[in-house]
Amino acid sequence: AVDKLLTPNNPPGIGWNVSNPGGNRPPQQQQPPTTSGFGQGTMAREDTQVIILNSMISKVEEDLRKRYQSFVSRYEAEMNALRQQEQELLAGTEQIADILEKVEIEKTKIRETIELFKSKDGELREFLSQHEKQTEEDMVDKQIEPKTALFKQYLNLYAEESALDDAIYYLAEALRNDVINIQVFLRNVRTLARKKFMVRALMNKVREQTNKCEIK
Repeated sequence: AVDKLLTPNNPPGIGWNVSNPGGNRPPQQQQPPTTSGFGQGTMAREDTQVIILNSMISKVEEDLRKRYQSFVSRYEAEMNALRQQEQELLAGTEQIADILEKVEIEKTKIRETIELFKSKDGELREFLSQHEKQTEEDMVDKQIEPKTALFKQYLNLYAEESALDDAIYYLAEALRNDVINIQVFLRNVRTLARKKFMVRALMNKVREQTNKCEIK
């Protein structure tokens, strides 16, 4: 009977009393522990603290999430600005390279122009030095200067007559443009005409004298 009670299906202490094999007692039910009012209050406070703690954790997590999003947004904006600046700098670098290349080309042209000017300056100086050695008789004014006093006087009278003609012409233009009135025009024209008459008479006399000289 004892061996039968100690089978795996009937372990000791459950359902049967090993020390009293002849007895057959029902199994004893374990009573759940009883809680007092103090224990219930402690549990309520603990639940409240857990709720508050969870609320604080949620608040902190929300703040951290907002700060993180703000940091990420600011970081992305700064990165975009830096990328834009990088693109502008790269574009500026290309422009600067083009400008420097053009400057080098212009510098080369300027050097060539300076060399050309130096060459022309040397040629000009050599030309001037050669012509400075010539005598005054080789000058243009000396070449067209009359050889005799009568011819020189006739050339001067001819130049004076041409100047008087020009003066009369510009007086007429001034009258036509209402720069001077008719009285001023007539007075000056009479003076100039009188001078021109005297110059023309003197030119005729000089011409007669030169003709006589040529006949002789």
